[in-house]
Order: sequence, then C-alpha cells, then structure tokens
Amino acid sequence: MAVNYVMMERVDGKTAPQLDKDLRDIIDAGNNEIHIDMTNTKYMSSAGLRALLSAQKSINKLSGSMVLSGVSDAVREIFDVTGFSGFLTIED
Repeated sequence: MAVNYVMMERVDGKTAPQLDKDLRDIIDAGNNEIHIDMTNTKYMSSAGLRALLSAQKSINKLSGSMVLSGVSDAVREIFDVTGFSGFLTIED
C-alpha cells in the first residue's frame, strides 16, 4: 500500500527534522511505497536533501519506491545541481 505525504513549503534546518521523523515513521510502520507531494514546496536546503537521502536509502533496502511529484522548477534545479535527481524518482 502506498502512503501519500504532503511536504511543507520550506524544508530547511528548522523543518527538516520533522520531515526526517515523518518519513522514518512511515517506513518503520512497514510502508515501502511513499508518494511525496511537493506541490507546495518552494525551498529545499541541504538538511532537507539529507532527509530525502536517508528515506531513499531505507526504501531501497526494502525494495520499495519513493516518488516525488509536483516538484517546482526551483527545487528541481537544486536536485539537478546536487546530483539528487540521479537517484530520486521525480514524476512530472
């Protein structure tokens, strides 16, 4: 069963710990398919990138999938520049 998660507007040093906890809780509950709606996300810091990386690694160990959708051009550029777009599944 896929779990839908709506990401906050700003993912930075202040909000990333909550994102990390939310994603860990979803995975620890036995869910290995996560759909993350990033429609409202306008900013992503390195702390947010770390949370996504951690979740992706955990999902990979479970042979699951994590899909990001609604990624803004600004956030997509961050993923591209950092190389994250190479291992995250981004849906248009």
